[in-house]
Amino acid sequence: MRKRSAVFSSMILVAVLATASRSAELSKEQIEQQNMKIIRQAHASLAAGDFDTFKSLIGPNYVRHCQAMPPGFQELHGTEQFFGFLHEWMKAIPDYTDTISNMIADGDRVAYVSTMKGTQTGQLGEIPASGKSFTLVNIVMQRLENGKVVETWVSWDNIALLRQLGVFPGPGESSK
Repeated sequence: MRKRSAVFSSMILVAVLATASRSAELSKEQIEQQNMKIIRQAHASLAAGDFDTFKSLIGPNYVRHCQAMPPGFQELHGTEQFFGFLHEWMKAIPDYTDTISNMIADGDRVAYVSTMKGTQTGQLGEIPASGKSFTLVNIVMQRLENGKVVETWVSWDNIALLRQLGVFPGPGESSK
């Protein structure tokens, strides 16, 4: 009788532990919601100038892909290279804002459309300060691991940006 009781108790313990470990794991939907929250938090902290929080949400082996960038900036590897680029961008466009819309998630990836706005008051790469404002729509996908952004793909219209900054002639305009 004691043997049966011990076996039964062991079975109950195993069942309880299995249930507890399953309940501790997040569902795919919970992970996706968590990842979208992290992306929103990263954008909000950057907009607020809270670089410490922003940096804490980026993985150490971060990679950014953007074919619209000049050669040498189309892929940024590591946080040092990425934060250096971001520092120069924020210095050239101190009133930079980026608003997220149409966000969706699938597993470890979050995709969204964002609208960035700003005024170029400082040197931006080889482009001298123009004092002109711009509005640009981006399509972004980010991959997260362990609560940190580790990879980004960005697609945006660099001709639209250059036109708004007065660097590239628009329709009916001649180059200066």
